[in-house]
Amino acid sequence: MKIKNNLSPEDEKILKEIIIDPDIIICPADKGKAIVIEDRDTSLRKMQEQIDDGDYKLENRKEKTLLDKLHKKLANQLKSMNIDLDDFKEKRKYLVSAPVLGHMYLLIKIHKKNFPGRAVVSQIDDPTYKVCEILTGILNPLAQKGESFIENSYELKKHLSLLKIDERDIQASLDVIALYPSIPIEKALECTRTKLLNDETLAERTDWSAEDIIKLLRICLETHFKTIDGRIFTQTDGTPIGKSISGPLADIYMIWFEEQYIFNDNNIFKPYIKLWKRFRDDIYIIWNGGHDTLDCFFLATELQRTKDPVHNRERKE
Repeated sequence: MKIKNNLSPEDEKILKEIIIDPDIIICPADKGKAIVIEDRDTSLRKMQEQIDDGDYKLENRKEKTLLDKLHKKLANQLKSMNIDLDDFKEKRKYLVSAPVLGHMYLLIKIHKKNFPGRAVVSQIDDPTYKVCEILTGILNPLAQKGESFIENSYELKKHLSLLKIDERDIQASLDVIALYPSIPIEKALECTRTKLLNDETLAERTDWSAEDIIKLLRICLETHFKTIDGRIFTQTDGTPIGKSISGPLADIYMIWFEEQYIFNDNNIFKPYIKLWKRFRDDIYIIWNGGHDTLDCFFLATELQRTKDPVHNRERKE
């Protein structure tokens, strides 16, 4: 089907000028389908703010050096798992033929004051890209086994329909700020290893051992990227937004956190939690312990978080 062009010649000229203008950055909005046009200096400033707030270090090694080292590390681990990389078909399954460094870009939060950016690292054609996809498939079932897991709003609606809501119950929502970059890698890998070792269905998804999966995850979490001004950074902790394994790793870590501090019988606030459901970093609860107790609970959960214990939270009767 041919789509009729509804732009005037003047409109087309303006668009072409914007696209080729080196002082302008065109990027998607964080939510919805809007397109954001922003001057380059503003975009660079916002990106630097993200870097300053995160666990990143400026690299002095060249791009080729980083790519070759990561590619070699991944290949050696695969060979140790008896994967024949001399077989072209096997090699294509796991290794990117012409790897490139990831690049960081911003999704602009047009719904928030001053339009801050969300830093995303594109991993397309990163040396670990294909292995990350395989690992994501292995980890996803573990990420969905938590007591709080909710797949979508329809499933949440089903849970709510089974609850008896009292007049004094309080609805509250929590947003874990910067979940992916705040995940402590070593703890997340420890939690993942435990889940893998206890997973009776793992052999149905892969013949890789739990230890080999952890070794691959550690390699894949080695993240180098370029910014729009050509600088190269390495992420020293946390998981990057944009890497496929970041989602299930964040979920597995949050499952551990909830088992440790939310659903644990030692949690003195547990009797007041009527419902606690989470979709990644968004948490919805029904609370029947009153406002003051809820405030104490919020404070207690914030203090328990390993890094930067900050949540956005809203509540209503």
